[in-house]
Amino acid sequence: MISTDYFEIIKNIQEPLRITNIRETIRKENKDLNNKIVVIDDDATGCQTVHDVLILLDWNIELLKDTISKENIFYILTNSRAYSSKKAKLINKEIAENLAGISDIQKLKVISRSDSTLRGHFYPEVKILMETLGPFDGIIVAPFFYEGGRITINGTHYVLNKNELVEVNKTEFSKDPVFKYNNAYLPLWIEEKSKGFWKKEDVTLIDINTIRKGGPEEIKKILLRINNGKPIVVDSIYYEDLEVFVLGLIEAEKEGKRFLYRTAASFVKIRGGIEDKELTIPKKMENGLIVVGSYVYRTTLQLSKLLENAKNIINIELKIKDIVDNFKLYLKNVIRDINKYLSQNKSVIIYTERKYFTKHGINDLKIGQKISNFLGDLIKNIENRPDFIIAKGGITSYIVAKRGLQAEKVKVIGQIYPGIPVWKLEDNSKFSGILYIVFPGNVGNENTLLEIYEKLTYVN
Repeated sequence: MISTDYFEIIKNIQEPLRITNIRETIRKENKDLNNKIVVIDDDATGCQTVHDVLILLDWNIELLKDTISKENIFYILTNSRAYSSKKAKLINKEIAENLAGISDIQKLKVISRSDSTLRGHFYPEVKILMETLGPFDGIIVAPFFYEGGRITINGTHYVLNKNELVEVNKTEFSKDPVFKYNNAYLPLWIEEKSKGFWKKEDVTLIDINTIRKGGPEEIKKILLRINNGKPIVVDSIYYEDLEVFVLGLIEAEKEGKRFLYRTAASFVKIRGGIEDKELTIPKKMENGLIVVGSYVYRTTLQLSKLLENAKNIINIELKIKDIVDNFKLYLKNVIRDINKYLSQNKSVIIYTERKYFTKHGINDLKIGQKISNFLGDLIKNIENRPDFIIAKGGITSYIVAKRGLQAEKVKVIGQIYPGIPVWKLEDNSKFSGILYIVFPGNVGNENTLLEIYEKLTYVN
């Protein structure tokens, strides 16, 4: 694996440009311009930088109309990363048509939020949004995610691992069976993922030196020259870099330019001018339910630490073969066990077996969807209410909330750990008001899942 010393690579780069009260300025601009920021999110983890923001798990016209009349920024959660590119495209098209039918699209600022490690249906999703809600002068590509150590320098996207920068195409994420890719240099990645629709020469790079030396005024000048829906890659090492870029972006938009945004979670926070907030530390509770579906290596490490060290917790390993071959009977038996242990005031952790993923992978979306449906049906059918729920993995988090808890909308109240959001379910959901932790598969260190469990329970 190729790695580079982090401090060595940034030592000759100018210090970030820091502008006083910049997020307050961004908020004021949004308000004065009557902007409506809509985040179309392909999995449940994209709210991991924000607080006090509404998330919709449905997008019918009446719900959208009510929400857009009351909220200046909100999410629409599609779970499209769990589906085929064809279905992802159809979902985005339906949402875009619904939005266009109820709002002034000139006031809409649409963020197509996806994974900071470049997994997702990039081209089909942004292309259909551009066709349905356009025309756009360009598409902003900004996968920077500070809390997860995902940074972009000179157009190359890295994962920060301790003090080393690893090009993202040299990580496990680029080997994803569904979303594999070869390039960390984003202009080449865009050419690769768009199958040549955009060439690397079509991409404008706003690099770190331009952001730090030229500031918002230089960014505005560059963006005013962009047209014909061309991609723009944005460097960022710290939040200050993204703040400066967004201020220049707003100035260009004030002069009539329109951009679609394809970004990771950090961009949402800055484009909305959302201030930082202290971590959410809930009161101690008796018991909880933990559902682990993500199979990335970091999740497996975190799961192992929890299984080895947690107290007052019952472990239930789900066998993939039983889910695939004997769905209904196996579901009934697991539900019975969960209800029994929760009635005894014990916490329960349900996790999909790890060896299956190592041996077979998850390149069959139908198998992945069947596993997700099984996890959702478990939650839907349990009778005994736990005090809290932790769902591990973006797709798992969505299916537990939507199919299991039957939530139509939820509120992000904050983060329990950097990059790990806490939801509160609305009154019409199963277990309404329950504390729901959305734990991304690739966030935190090996002890983070255990530490969150211990934060939430009396048992230590």
